[in-house]
Amino acid sequence: MSTIVEKIFSNHIGYPVKAGELVMVDVDASLIQDMNGPSTIKNFEGFAETVCSPEKHLFSLDHFSPSSSIVAANNHRITRQFVEKHNISHLVEEGKGIGHQLMIEMGLVAPGRIVVGTDSHCCHYGVLNAFSTGIGAAEEAVVLASDKCWFKVPETIRVEFIGKMPKNLTGKDLALVMVKELTQGGAIYQCLEFGGDTIADLEIDERAAICNMAVESGAKGAIMPCDQVLKDWMKERGWSETDGVSPDSDAQYARVLKINVSALTPVVAVPPDIDNVVPVSSMEKIAVNEVVIGGCTNGRYIDFFQAAQILKGKRIVPSVRLVLAPASTEIAKKMLDTGVYEILLDAGATILPPCCGPCSGITGGLVADNEVVLATANRNMHGRMGSQKGKIYIASPVVAAYTALAGYITAKEQML
Repeated sequence: MSTIVEKIFSNHIGYPVKAGELVMVDVDASLIQDMNGPSTIKNFEGFAETVCSPEKHLFSLDHFSPSSSIVAANNHRITRQFVEKHNISHLVEEGKGIGHQLMIEMGLVAPGRIVVGTDSHCCHYGVLNAFSTGIGAAEEAVVLASDKCWFKVPETIRVEFIGKMPKNLTGKDLALVMVKELTQGGAIYQCLEFGGDTIADLEIDERAAICNMAVESGAKGAIMPCDQVLKDWMKERGWSETDGVSPDSDAQYARVLKINVSALTPVVAVPPDIDNVVPVSSMEKIAVNEVVIGGCTNGRYIDFFQAAQILKGKRIVPSVRLVLAPASTEIAKKMLDTGVYEILLDAGATILPPCCGPCSGITGGLVADNEVVLATANRNMHGRMGSQKGKIYIASPVVAAYTALAGYITAKEQML
């Protein structure tokens, strides 16, 4: 009668536990990013001298990347010194990628693991059939010192995507529709467990976007199945076979949400609420100043490939800035090898080094007063990507590409 997350915690503890129980468990890996890395280090040095398992942790210099101020540069230096002093195995340098993506690429996440990190979007790692969640700097300091973290085992909401994906619909659209149905506070301290026949048609990259955005509904975690798609992905990377973790047929859920994707069309989240999601076709022509594709939510190869298919041989309108931020150097190299990079450059895009880009409002193409941006990011509250007076609309890479060509928010259907 157990959900995936209940099984993962039970396996780590050595006896069955259910939702609502308080537990202390060993974590398998953690992420510390540069916004709160210095706070984590300060907390750690206040009570500890030795990092328990240096090989388990990844420090990532991705938000202030490339270094955007003297303060950021000094904080990065503090992080580098800590990493060297304690022989931490993994450091993502400026311009080398986003911690969330590198946690996946470096093999720190695997089915059945428990992973934490000092970023709310650590739920991203559930794409590999793991439980992962964001924690604070003080909690992370304890993890560094002991490998341990406490949890209340979360209840589970079962989210099933059913039906065939229509043309131009992406995993990002499913993520936005899911957040609309759950609402911003509809899954607080609950874990989303995904299923349904549509999942088999989604690549790992698209599944990652769905897991990444689970926290926008308040979710504690988000877990995809360990199916043949994931097993094939792991095999391609040379990882060992695993059966992963599956729910029992009689698992108890707090709620079951079924979303029929067959009837969906591309959608957009209207600022300042990420759950104010409407079909693109229902919108009036809203002119944009900037289009952003990338970051931890949609900075993977499939996202740039989808945009390149639309932009190939075309130029964006002069009134629009198109800013791209790949999530890792591995992705950027694949873009180069397949010609996607050149297509996007020729279309008029500015391609940043692999980093968070303007998503968190720190660097890389910020929005000015009264400007409008269409982004594939994960949040659209006031000031998220620059000026408090700017407006951020959130949509898929497909909608982003068509918007860059038109100069206003649109999808393919509206341009024919």
